[in-house]
Amino acid sequence: MSAAKRYEPTLHNVRYGIKGILLYLLPLPVLITAIGSLMRGAVMDTLVTGGVFAALMLGASIARHGFRLQGEYERRKIARAPSTPFKTVAAIIISLAIGVLDWWNSSFAMGSILPSTLVGAVTFLGFALYYGLDPRRDKATGISIGVTIDEVLDALDAANVKIDAIEQARRKINNPEFNARLQRITSKAREVLTSIEDDPTRLSRARKFLKVYLDGTQRVTEGYARAHQDNKPVALETNFSRVLDSIEQTFAEQHTKLLEDNHFDLDVQIEVLETQLKREGVL
Repeated sequence: MSAAKRYEPTLHNVRYGIKGILLYLLPLPVLITAIGSLMRGAVMDTLVTGGVFAALMLGASIARHGFRLQGEYERRKIARAPSTPFKTVAAIIISLAIGVLDWWNSSFAMGSILPSTLVGAVTFLGFALYYGLDPRRDKATGISIGVTIDEVLDALDAANVKIDAIEQARRKINNPEFNARLQRITSKAREVLTSIEDDPTRLSRARKFLKVYLDGTQRVTEGYARAHQDNKPVALETNFSRVLDSIEQTFAEQHTKLLEDNHFDLDVQIEVLETQLKREGVL
C-alpha cells in the first residue's frame, strides 16, 4: 500500500443537528462569574474565570468540528480515520479547564491539586462516555486484491473536489434551468461515487469516465460562469445547453451500465462524450 497522506474528509451536508450544543451552554455560568469579578474589580478572578470560559468555548468549537468529521466518516463506506483527533483534543481542553476552575474555587491550595485533577479526569471520562472519542481505524469494506484503500480514496477525493468546484461555479449562474440541470448532474456524480464505495472493483472501469465527465463539466461550467459574471453576450447559452444535454443524458446512462458491469458500452459512450466535449472546446 502506498504511503498516502491521511484523509481529511470534505464535509458534504453532514447532519449533526444539536450534537455538542450542551458544550456551549456549559461555560455560561463561568462567563457570568467572570463578569461579576470584573465588576468587582477582582483582576485575578477575572483573568482565571475569563481564561476558563475561553478554553471551554474553544473546546466546544473543536469538538463540534470533530462531530462533523465523524459524521462524514460514518457516512462513507470507505474512509480513513481523521488525521487529527479533534474530539479527543476538545475533551482534554475541557477537562483541563474544569480542573483549573475547581482548583481556583479552592483558592489554588496545594492540597486541592489532586482533587482538582480527579475532577478533570472525571470530566474527560464523562465526555468520552457521552460523546465518544475519535475513530482511529481506517474503514475499508469491500477492498479486494488489485485495489487499495489509498487508490479508492484518492479517486473519490479527486472526484469530490471537482464536484465541489462545479457546485461553486453553479452558484454563480443565475439561470434556474441551468442550475437545476447542474444539480442533477452533480447528484448523479455523487451516486456514482457511492456505487464505487459499494463495490471498489468498479473503480478501474469508472476512472476514465469520471475524469472525462467531471473535468469536462467543471471546465465548461466554470467558463460559462465567468462569462455570465462578466455580462458578456449570451451566445454561449446554446452551446452550454447542448453540452449539458449530452453530459446529463450520457452520465445517467453510463451510471446504469456501470452498475450492470457493461464494460464495452461504457467505453464506447465515453469516447462519444469525449469527442463532443472536444468539439465544443471543453477539453
